[in-house]
Amino acid sequence: MTKTNITFHKNVLPWIMFSIAASFYCYAYFLRITPSMMQDQLIKHFSISATQFGMIGAFYYFAYTPLQIPVGVIVDSFGARRVLVSASLLCSFGVTLFISADTLPLACLGRFIMGFGSAFGYITVLKIAALWLPTNRFATAAGLATAFGMLAAVFADNYLAEFVQLVGYDDALYSSLGAGIVLAFIMFLFLRNRPHPKHAHNEPPERMTFKELFTELGTIALRPQTWYIGLVGCLLYLPASVFLDLWAPGYFETVHHLDPKTTAHVISMTFFGWIIGGPAIGWLSDHICLRRTPLLVASVIATITISLIFYIPHPSVTTLYILMFILGIVCGSHPLVFSLSRENSSNKLSATATATTNFLIMMGGVIFQPVVGMLLTWHSGVTATNGATQFSPADYNFALSIIPIGLITALFITLLIKETHCHLPPD
Repeated sequence: MTKTNITFHKNVLPWIMFSIAASFYCYAYFLRITPSMMQDQLIKHFSISATQFGMIGAFYYFAYTPLQIPVGVIVDSFGARRVLVSASLLCSFGVTLFISADTLPLACLGRFIMGFGSAFGYITVLKIAALWLPTNRFATAAGLATAFGMLAAVFADNYLAEFVQLVGYDDALYSSLGAGIVLAFIMFLFLRNRPHPKHAHNEPPERMTFKELFTELGTIALRPQTWYIGLVGCLLYLPASVFLDLWAPGYFETVHHLDPKTTAHVISMTFFGWIIGGPAIGWLSDHICLRRTPLLVASVIATITISLIFYIPHPSVTTLYILMFILGIVCGSHPLVFSLSRENSSNKLSATATATTNFLIMMGGVIFQPVVGMLLTWHSGVTATNGATQFSPADYNFALSIIPIGLITALFITLLIKETHCHLPPD
């Protein structure tokens, strides 16, 4: 084999495999945030309250979250390519159900199926990164994977915000059916599960059975570091899992009186910040060999920034652009928790520890998306909207106050995390 071929297989092909896998996470993230662009249309179509609308968003997480634990074993058993192809087709089927739904339970079932398929996205990307890339590129890869998701979010904001207004939410989602099928075809043709042993940067981990998985889960669950790391990741991700994924459009249109197009642009600034911040902070963390310090700094700045967004009176649109961009940059530090979970566990437990961390992060959407809806309903006294969003700025600021409270809490919990200096512990 020529030197060029060796370079390609060692340095180029791993990033191609990573990008193909990350493209599915991009698609899954697009599906995750679609209800936020359709709040008024869905409330009107199903004649539901804010609490019930929150449940539409949460049903995605009801499937997505618990599956984070066994994803690693499933991928080991069936291979990343087979799993992601099946997951992409499953997501497309969920979209079909959601589009055709005339009742709230059927719409929730469609969201549940989308969440089931999407559950294999992020952890599978991390497994591909762990198998194909050098260890000192893992945090960078985790940040890049998150950036892929944020690119999808930017597209959803700017594509759906206007398209839903023109043709309705059901017609606007038809293109995602074709996208899922095309993506499945691409992954079937090109994605490979692991590199050839002579081109591998790392020794492949031993494959686990489900029995071994649950044994390891018991070990991991008893470690305080598992909970500290997972909770910090969950709380740092609340601006995305609760605000951006579901409630941000209604908030900006009601509180700041922005039209849907401007709202989409303001929200997109956070995703652009995340796209820059995720990889940059991951690279910086790898470079300075510190994980905890970037998380501490990010928690402080995120708390200040989200508080300014929620509580300064009458900010200009330019100010909102800047604040949302800064919020995205600092919250882009949250993938560092995956590196911390991997480096705070033995090599044997690292995959399960990473999956457990993602499970705890996604619990934010499961718990707090409907909680915000319930708080809106309780504070406003509005139990049904009859197709119009009837919440006041005070209602939104009260309900969304759980986000800055969560970020402050993340700051103090981060102090309890052990610094790893980017080193894996000995087995």
